[in-house]
Amino acid sequence: MSASVPVARGRVTASVTQAVPERLTLSVPRFTPDMDWRPGSNPSHPLARFGQELTVTITVGSSVSTDTWDTRIGQFLITDWADDDFGNITVTATGRLRRVQDGKLTPPIQPRSGGTLVSEARRLLPVGVSATFDAALTDRACPASMSWSEGRLDALQEIADAWPALLRTDAWGQVWFKAPLAATPVPVLTISDGARGTVTAVPRADTRADAYNRVVARSSATGSEDVQAVVDQLTGPLATSGPYGVVTKVWSSPLLASVASATAAASTMLANNLRPAQTLQITCAPDPRADLDDAVAVVREGTTTWGWVVGYDLPLTVGDGAMRVDVGVAA
Repeated sequence: MSASVPVARGRVTASVTQAVPERLTLSVPRFTPDMDWRPGSNPSHPLARFGQELTVTITVGSSVSTDTWDTRIGQFLITDWADDDFGNITVTATGRLRRVQDGKLTPPIQPRSGGTLVSEARRLLPVGVSATFDAALTDRACPASMSWSEGRLDALQEIADAWPALLRTDAWGQVWFKAPLAATPVPVLTISDGARGTVTAVPRADTRADAYNRVVARSSATGSEDVQAVVDQLTGPLATSGPYGVVTKVWSSPLLASVASATAAASTMLANNLRPAQTLQITCAPDPRADLDDAVAVVREGTTTWGWVVGYDLPLTVGDGAMRVDVGVAA
């Protein structure tokens, strides 16, 4: 395998609204002095789509010194390549949750006796994919009477939703169960305009599509029909008591064993849904530090807005244009 791919152009995009959030596109020259970069019929070529993966790291150098900083972006599974017949090879890859999505369960499986959210999440992963768990998450038992059908990624998402947790991948390609985000963002990054700032535009987008303001979470386990929680958005223009009306999402899982767990799942699901509903679509200089779920402060014309990164479009090389960071804010 090749240690380094000669990237001419490239972008990494990600969105919390997608089952597999990350996507990578690269353009590389057909030939370099020691390599033909068209995979052709060679299944072991570094850019072939037979399980090959690309690790993406961005190196940023100082314009006034020799200092450099490396930021590892992630690990990506190659899915496609194309030769334009003009000396360019285009490669497409996705985040490693694609391996989970592709690896259907045959047959359906049940939790083992004594199985927990952690142990069953590990068991549901396909061979070669590992998991890491936020220390703030509290493990608990899975009911042995349930089963997961063919959707391996759906099963992991169900575990995350019921925990509650966020299902992501980390920069090393591990499946990452993250603790829910805090109710109030504590910025780890500031994106600003003005003197020494890099922001050039901050348009907004807002949508009613799939923007529910009530979540009903209930247990689907036999004998647990009374385990249910209803969580409403109580403030702001999306309040269930206001003119927006009530838009309800009903979600059930046998992993909800108590009203407390149903309430926690419903609250997190509601918060996760409302973040992308109203979005600041920031155009700025590329900054590889920005990642999904980061709390950020956006300073525009003297006004500061706080929110969370719900998506980004990051160029990989100089000359690939500006970066877009989508920041979800409270409606």
